[in-house]
Amino acid sequence: MRLYTILTSSLIALLFMSCENKLDLTNPNSVTSETFWKTETDFKLAIASCYTPLKNWNGGYYGTRGLMTRISRADDIEFRNDINEIYAMHRFTNDSYNAVAQNIFYQFYNAIYRANSILTELDNANLSDDFKNMVRGEALFIRGMYFFQLAKEFGDVPLRLSPSQDPTTFPLAKSSQADVYAQAAKDFIAAADILPLTNDKGKPTKGTSYAYLGKLYVYTEQWQEAKKVLEPLTKAPYTYRLVDDYAWNFDELHEHNSESIFEILYEPVGGTNQWDNGETANSAQSTTIAVEYAAGSVGGWFEAQPTKKMMNIFWKEKAANGDFDYRAKTSVAWDYPGCMYYQRPIQQVLNATEIKQYWILKSQNSATRTEEVESLPSYINERAMRFADVLLLLAECELESGTASDAIPYIDQIRTRGGNLLPYAGPNTAIAIKNELMHQRAIEFFKEGERFYDLRRWGLLETELKNQDPIRFANFNKRHYYLPIPAKEIQTNPLITQNNDWK
Repeated sequence: MRLYTILTSSLIALLFMSCENKLDLTNPNSVTSETFWKTETDFKLAIASCYTPLKNWNGGYYGTRGLMTRISRADDIEFRNDINEIYAMHRFTNDSYNAVAQNIFYQFYNAIYRANSILTELDNANLSDDFKNMVRGEALFIRGMYFFQLAKEFGDVPLRLSPSQDPTTFPLAKSSQADVYAQAAKDFIAAADILPLTNDKGKPTKGTSYAYLGKLYVYTEQWQEAKKVLEPLTKAPYTYRLVDDYAWNFDELHEHNSESIFEILYEPVGGTNQWDNGETANSAQSTTIAVEYAAGSVGGWFEAQPTKKMMNIFWKEKAANGDFDYRAKTSVAWDYPGCMYYQRPIQQVLNATEIKQYWILKSQNSATRTEEVESLPSYINERAMRFADVLLLLAECELESGTASDAIPYIDQIRTRGGNLLPYAGPNTAIAIKNELMHQRAIEFFKEGERFYDLRRWGLLETELKNQDPIRFANFNKRHYYLPIPAKEIQTNPLITQNNDWK
């Protein structure tokens, strides 16, 4: 069964219940808890429903607005004043009423509720142990991933581990970020124990769960634990490796390649409405991400562009052949000889104003289309986790464990991919190698939603934001390290309190 099979409205009603429901009326023709949860098909439908909150366009963490939230608060991308909620986060004028941040919060919990429902009902299901383990591993990974991202974005949050629909259980106090991370780690470990080495496209594997666990350990500065779970991913029986062509990670032709650890699927199935919630028969299983960032001359909405500071990072070191870093040329289009933009020389495509600017290429259809418009849906998968991240996280583990020189081979795999850069030849000191690691992460993961969180955990967020734009930085406060608990949750959950810095 396809991962993104369009679920019936009755099934969604069953799984999409939330704390907002105050009155439940039973439709005798609808699916209920008593009639559902009987067959393998029921559980497959239920597990499929856990993925749609990841790509919901207005709150899915890997959907259009979720991606904007992740990339809008760092120093490498500049947003224009078009989408109020995103621009507020970009300029650090957002508050607890921000609709996009609220949607992200509730999409996390909607999916967690679904995963909890599956885990609870599996215990009573009369199904084979092999099938139950397959579903349990997937549901545990999904829950762990959502808890990890929830704590990463909001800090201290309620730790909901039950799918109860009893209104008396809806009020719940916050748990510490450390406790939420610990639960995510527990879920990842349990998932890794039973997930297979290979799985259907778009589904997690044993390696997926270990990769996320290792990243969580890096975020919590458990360097040795991170190394223990990440290092085996570089060896048999795992088959991950960097692809020779960096651009293959951001196009439709080379999805699910050897570098991909977890992907969010976009496919030409379902309906035609790209602005629906992704869960009705009319919902398109496409993404608007590409049209959001393309230039107006090719039909795009030019919502955001690389900053000059980011371009200077791209230009700092030339490739082994004397050209620009290949990652710069495949991540950004600008006015240099030979630059192609939507299948034509960029000088022939852009107007006099646009040609002076920089244009995002990652996850765009520039190599296969002549324009990027809403009427041409994009189906480029979002690569949520790549093997490149594993390598650079391992390099960071070596640095933080006092074995800086052991970080260089990992960094060099990134540098020399496809013959791009020469091996690292800088000073063999911890400071120099750490600077190189940070430089490579900035380039490697441009526009992939890593930069803000990297700067935050390195203690460099304020410095780099101020260097990028002092006027924008004037709005920044320590509270902007995390998003606030949404005002709606404060109003409806009497046991929760706002995060201290947002009070």
